[in-house]
Amino acid sequence: MKFKNILIVYNPSSQGGKSVNLFNEYLTIVKKEGSPFTIFETTGINDVENIQEIISSNAYDLISIIGGDGTINMTLNGLQDFGIPIHIAPAGTGNDLARILYGHLKIIDILRLPFQYTKKVDIDIWSCNQIRFINGFGAGFDGAIAEKIQSKTFLFSSKTKYWIEIIKQILFYRSPKVEINGKKTSVFMIAAANGSDYGGGFKVAPLAKLDDKKLEYVQCKNIPILHRLYYLPLVQAGKHLSQKAITYKQVNELTISSHQPLPAHLDGEPLCEKSYHIKWENQAQFLR
Repeated sequence: MKFKNILIVYNPSSQGGKSVNLFNEYLTIVKKEGSPFTIFETTGINDVENIQEIISSNAYDLISIIGGDGTINMTLNGLQDFGIPIHIAPAGTGNDLARILYGHLKIIDILRLPFQYTKKVDIDIWSCNQIRFINGFGAGFDGAIAEKIQSKTFLFSSKTKYWIEIIKQILFYRSPKVEINGKKTSVFMIAAANGSDYGGGFKVAPLAKLDDKKLEYVQCKNIPILHRLYYLPLVQAGKHLSQKAITYKQVNELTISSHQPLPAHLDGEPLCEKSYHIKWENQAQFLR
């Protein structure tokens, strides 16, 4: 298969700059195949607006994303045509969506996917306060983690700083009182997941399907510190849904409100609002 016009969305900051090797490897493959291409490098400033302009002014028949879940999220928020197939070259820290899509494919096979016989799958796209996400929304505990990681400078690797913040939030996070679809409660964590994994491999929603137009709603009530430590490996392994502190169900729309700004994230990208309205928006095509 030869694509007529490929947009390569590249995040040079992924993995602390280590994504450059993957980028160069993919570029070599694209040039060898002879497909025309355009490179868009993210800068962290007006990326969504800039990619919207690039996509709207060119007829692309493939978008290849070289980055992590945040780069995928940014690209989706710049899409105006959901009919353009998307290919992911996982170059982030967590790479949760790529892992769900590609399983245990070797990285070289993932890079070559666009130029081999491959199928396309439709994946649900959701919106929260008119911002799109594809893999998961989280509020409370994991929202606080996303907020702290973005706002601080660490001397450690991305994975190390993530785990440091997990432990800190387990010890010190104070569960807020919120209203969820009209019901008041006190929660430690709220997840609305389209994919089974997020947060770098935590199986928050092990039963999730990417194309069923349903979110897996997982809520953990306010629990003491020792229980939090007990639940952590269960969530990592996807064995928590039957626990007493967990509420699990499927939803197609969700409204969350709080008297104080509630930290949250969309595909790991932090936001902090007093209310969130989540609903299904569309489906996008991904190479698989």
